[in-house]
Amino acid sequence: MMTSSNFLRCKANYLNEQEPFIVLSKEELVAERDNYYRIGETSIAVSSAVQNQLDKLIGLPSMQRKGLEETFGTDAIVNLRNSLAMANCVDKPTSFALIANSKELIVDGIVPLKGQVIPMESYFNLLEMFIDKHSYEIEAIESSHNGIYGITARLSPIHPKYDVFFDNDEFLSNGFYIKWNLGEIEVGNYYVRLACTNGAFETVEHSLSRIQNLDDNRIMEFINSPKRSSLITHNLNRMKEIAQTASQTPASLNEVYCGRKLLIRHGAPDDLAEQLMPYSRLLNQYVEHGYGTHLPTSRTKSDIMMWDLYNNLTEFASHTTLWDVNDNRRSSLMQQSVGLLQRKRDIQPYYDIFSQ
Repeated sequence: MMTSSNFLRCKANYLNEQEPFIVLSKEELVAERDNYYRIGETSIAVSSAVQNQLDKLIGLPSMQRKGLEETFGTDAIVNLRNSLAMANCVDKPTSFALIANSKELIVDGIVPLKGQVIPMESYFNLLEMFIDKHSYEIEAIESSHNGIYGITARLSPIHPKYDVFFDNDEFLSNGFYIKWNLGEIEVGNYYVRLACTNGAFETVEHSLSRIQNLDDNRIMEFINSPKRSSLITHNLNRMKEIAQTASQTPASLNEVYCGRKLLIRHGAPDDLAEQLMPYSRLLNQYVEHGYGTHLPTSRTKSDIMMWDLYNNLTEFASHTTLWDVNDNRRSSLMQQSVGLLQRKRDIQPYYDIFSQ
């Protein structure tokens, strides 16, 4: 548990080490060539990840971009980027924050803005108000890159509650988290699996409220989120149903592929991602049995149950030594793994009296 003095020291470190950022509208950023833009008279370099996100914001998917570039060349892509930025300037989000890496002299972070910029200091003030109002203590604070790309505070209840999902898989069910980036603050409840024996833990998160503007009504609604007991109970019961279904349903090849993409997107090496989510092995097995490589993967069973696939993802997120203990890629991967688990299953269970 984090002491008050440790929290204040942690808060001061984050505030002192913030990287600079600038807020722009889409049309203010002029493409010059791949990974280079102009703001007024200033040319800036952006990382490949930021370039991909900027393309998504203007409606230019990566596959379409590659095809156009191969056919018409890089100049055509630059012109298209600028045309789409102007055409889409009335769409949401209309603006975004670009975050600099002052050591590398490159822009390597971007946050779309649906409302106003929410300063890091406002996040910490809101976090302290939340803790003061409710019976919670700060378990840990997770972040990466000095917090500027996002901070997650995990709040542990002074009076914990426990629940069983199924098969004696017990979870602490009344934890809370509060997340921040420059575009929003999110609060939600989370469940902590108690089966982990090595000190690491696995969590399941459910968002309860988000704010993109710091007006008084939204702040009070946000702080009072723990009082929304009916929604919290609904989320817990829904998660139990999802877990039960996932334990009885094989993952499709498409779902295995999605899990593999999640791992790679969060920085897992390709070979490790394949080991945990063996999409290539499964596809090759189908090819060896006479099926072509163009299988409808969402209708093709794997040999992994969906609950096991989810557990492989969350176990990696909580136990990997590739990341620092408080790296927020852990919580990000866990949350996106829950998103994959909550999707409608590709392989639907059915009743069958004829195969017995």
